Amino acid sequence: MKQKIGFFLLVTLGMLTAFGPFITDFYLPSIPEMQGYFNTSASVMAMSITAGMIGLAVGQIFIGPISDKYGRKNLLVASMALFAISSLLCVLAPNIFIFNMMRLLQGFAGAGGVVLAKSISTDMFTGKDLAKFMAILAAINGIAPVTAPIVGGSIANFASWQGVFILLIVLGIILMLCSLRLRETLPPCRRSQKNIWHVYANLFKVFRNRRFALASLASTASCFGLFAYIAASPYIFQDFYNLSPIAFSICFGINALMIGIGSALCALFKRQEFNLICASVNFLIGAILVAFCHILNMPLFLLMACYSYLFISFGMLQPVATAIALDSERHNAGAASAVFGASVFFAGGLASPLVSMGDMMICTSLVILFSAIACLALIIPLCRLLKR
Repeated sequence: MKQKIGFFLLVTLGMLTAFGPFITDFYLPSIPEMQGYFNTSASVMAMSITAGMIGLAVGQIFIGPISDKYGRKNLLVASMALFAISSLLCVLAPNIFIFNMMRLLQGFAGAGGVVLAKSISTDMFTGKDLAKFMAILAAINGIAPVTAPIVGGSIANFASWQGVFILLIVLGIILMLCSLRLRETLPPCRRSQKNIWHVYANLFKVFRNRRFALASLASTASCFGLFAYIAASPYIFQDFYNLSPIAFSICFGINALMIGIGSALCALFKRQEFNLICASVNFLIGAILVAFCHILNMPLFLLMACYSYLFISFGMLQPVATAIALDSERHNAGAASAVFGASVFFAGGLASPLVSMGDMMICTSLVILFSAIACLALIIPLCRLLKR
């Protein structure tokens, strides 16, 4: 299915699929300050990341299947409006417990952008065209995690953490207005005619498709390590290496840029299975190198080099795994996108508290290593299936 790809469509869908980084990365440089503001521990403060991840996961499970029945556009506009409101409530939170509850709501609202942008892409493209479009979106997404912590770190240097969330309010309003300009990609004739309970039942049916199951679980496994890094990075860079918020933001942004570069490299591979094997093997090598740097307290420049290698490999893996999973269940695009996205953010919600259970350098290393090993173990049977 050939579709005209305009600049507005690319940027809007790219920004919407990047809501995971928006919701988390903007305020990462402010976490040490917020810990003092709310007078709480590092583990309780880390729960704000977990709350956002759980909200992103639950929201996709709730919104994705509904969009198969009622369409994409109106749900997308409503999600962006709720995101702006929940960001305002985060600013007004009087304590860490209310703040974490509002983070849960913020993640739930942001999930609409993630799941519906992928569903819209699946409505418009198929096969290799879908994989190519997902790679373009992933490259655009690389801008979000690069700019988000840098902007957040700059605000943290000159204003309080509330300024970061005020910027998120503005972002939610802008994307709500952009969503109003998008056309509906799922006309009534293509929507599910079953009742809402049957629609939600599709959430469980998608895992009957072995291609979908292996691709989505491999993506989830790799993201388990990514979110461990995201949760631990403020403490690793700011507490252990004594970087300022803006210096941390630059390091974080460089690593995020590597993901975008890795996504762009997908175009060099003619066969999806070779892309996946190459990416997952290098992801494991990168995880070993990062663990080596963490445990032996290597200099920052060496750690950054190993992180760059790790995240280029991660960027090569994600667009192809996403395209394979969603293309294999395009008749249930909303449900498939919901399950795929939710599993990723559930992994993120689990990884965040794990890295703070002991020595953060060791715990983070173990989680990233487990992530890479599990990913490769799932990619191997997926590639055999693709060859057949």
